[in-house]
Amino acid sequence: MNKTLLYLLYFCAYSTVLLLIGKGSLRDGNTVGQFFIGGRHLSLWRCTATFAGTWVSAASILSLTGSVYESGYNVVLYSVFPWFIGAFFLVGISDRLYENEILTIPELFYKRFGSKGLQVVYAAVFIAVYIFYLVIQIKGFGVVASTLFDIPYGISILLVYLFILYTTFGGYRSVTRSDVFNLILLAISIAVLFVIITSRAGGVLEIHRAAAGISGFAHPGMPYPTEPGGLLRPFGEGMFTPLMNLSMFCGWGLGLAANPQYTIRMLSARDKKTARRTVLCSLGFLALLYFALIQIGLGMRVLIPTLSTVSKTDEIITWLINNQLYSAWSGFFLFSIIGACVSTANSQLLLIASSFAYDIAPAVSRRNLSRESILRLSRFGIFAGGTLSMLLAINPPDSVISYGGDIWGVVAATLFPAMYGALLFKKVNRTGVWASLLSGLAAFLPALLCGPAPVPSLAALRRALDSGARSGEPACARKGGRG
Repeated sequence: MNKTLLYLLYFCAYSTVLLLIGKGSLRDGNTVGQFFIGGRHLSLWRCTATFAGTWVSAASILSLTGSVYESGYNVVLYSVFPWFIGAFFLVGISDRLYENEILTIPELFYKRFGSKGLQVVYAAVFIAVYIFYLVIQIKGFGVVASTLFDIPYGISILLVYLFILYTTFGGYRSVTRSDVFNLILLAISIAVLFVIITSRAGGVLEIHRAAAGISGFAHPGMPYPTEPGGLLRPFGEGMFTPLMNLSMFCGWGLGLAANPQYTIRMLSARDKKTARRTVLCSLGFLALLYFALIQIGLGMRVLIPTLSTVSKTDEIITWLINNQLYSAWSGFFLFSIIGACVSTANSQLLLIASSFAYDIAPAVSRRNLSRESILRLSRFGIFAGGTLSMLLAINPPDSVISYGGDIWGVVAATLFPAMYGALLFKKVNRTGVWASLLSGLAAFLPALLCGPAPVPSLAALRRALDSGARSGEPACARKGGRG
């Protein structure tokens, strides 16, 4: 069958399922609690599916696998290891977190310290974080859709914009149902691709034996060549030095440990035991998935040691699957990447909505907002947040795995000490939380101005700072400098 026709059939089938999920969920979220966290009665398998489905995003599939192709095991300590350590922190606070009758994480600070100000400021921080982080998912969808249908990237991102808006308008139940569907697609596609790649390369052991002898440039965009044995080393050049790995642990690891997109999934469980088991069961599934993705990345490098037509990390896997490693399953796998992007994006859009409609709007309104008003504002927040993210995604970052660590660093700096302190220590007070929040924001500001720009909107500012270095600007403003 013609490749394009096959992809169109996949697209029609996938779109139909999402439309049915969205339509069937539009009337389910008729209370605020149901719309934001599903009424707090989700079973273990539903919680696990939505936790893992939210976790696996474009950063995991496109950027991680592409980075493994380029640099090998170096990327594991830079990304996967911090992610898992951060998740084990979540296990430690699961019981304390679940005991709080809250719908959002900013509400925790209002109930614990009676501070509407903390609730509003944290909600504003989360809105900004998720608007910028959504760029990753929109870019991932755009890259895949451009590959599938040979259309411009700008048109491709309009498709994901419509998908994520529609699947989020139905609230938490719509999000979790789409997560279950997308995770099933992803698990099947990665399992099949793992078998195909490892079989072609002669098995996992043969992949490692051959990878040890590979050298040279992975593609023209690489700043340094692969040294013999370099693909199997824990540390490498560029981003993968020990100091950079430690830095990324502070961003990815501590950011994930406090990230509302995971803590909300724990709060939606039907009891404390389910909330704790959700994290542990998800990690078990994710460990298998990441093992497969890493072997796929290495196996691709063994099969095709050098690419001449690709120069960006996030485009490697889609190009190979669609061209040199094309098979009848290629379309299925590429659409599972789209599903992973949608699952992460709609959960983050729902968090933008809850922060705006539940945490900020009632605090600044002069009258009590009705249930209908909050739900209406929530859908407006979904629309506004999705639109802003799509506009930012027009000029996306080159590597989403590094960009994502920078964004999660904001969560780590502002929320991790405050949330864990509030949950684990009785002596923590409102003043201490304010100090933690403001010092976290103050600490991250130099990174925004002097480090590699973590958000697309700061790119122009960075270029202005770089060009001004010759006229007396501080060293941290020079190209490549860090604060």
